Amino acid sequence: MPRFLAPYLAPADEFYSYSVELALGSWSYVVDDGVVYGPGWYPFHEIVEERKLDPSNPLTPRLVPTGKTVPARVRLSPDVEHRSWGNEYVLLSGVDHRARAQMWLFVARRGGGAMTRRVDLVLDLKQRAVELPEQCPEHLRHQAQVKGGRLLDLMIKARAERRRGMGSPGPTLLALGLRPQAS
Repeated sequence: MPRFLAPYLAPADEFYSYSVELALGSWSYVVDDGVVYGPGWYPFHEIVEERKLDPSNPLTPRLVPTGKTVPARVRLSPDVEHRSWGNEYVLLSGVDHRARAQMWLFVARRGGGAMTRRVDLVLDLKQRAVELPEQCPEHLRHQAQVKGGRLLDLMIKARAERRRGMGSPGPTLLALGLRPQAS
C-alpha cells in the first residue's frame, strides 16, 4: 500500500487543453475503471495475477488469478458524461483508513482550454472527513470541499455495497460505459 502523503497544492496554475468548467450542480462521482471490492477501509481493489506457463503454448505464459486482491488506484469521473473531460477525472489511491484524491480544479477559461490547479485531498474514512491543503486559495476552497465530499460519499456507498455482499461496484456507482447492458 502506498505511504501516506499530506494534502498537496501545486505551486502554480497550469494550462489543461481538454478541460471544461463543470458547474458543481448535483452530479456524483462514479467509478471509471474495472475494479473489485476488497478488504479494509479502502474498498477499491484489483485482483492479483501471476504468470504461469501454458502447456499448450509454452512460449506465451498466461495470467492466472491468485485469489488475492490489493488496493487499486482508480479513476473516477462525474456521472454527467460517458467520457469526461481531462480536468474532471480524479485519481484515487488507498492509504490505510485514508485515501488520496488527485484532482485538477478549474481556475479560469483560457483559449481552447482552461487554467487548472492540481490539488490532492485526503479523505479519511474513519473520521468521514475531507482534508484540504492549508494553503488552498479561497477561490478554489469551495470547489475542493464540494468535490471532496462527493468523493467521500462514493467511497461510503461502495463500502455499503461491499457489506451487502457485492463483489464489485454496482451499476449506480459505475460510469455509463462500464454498466452492464440489458439483454
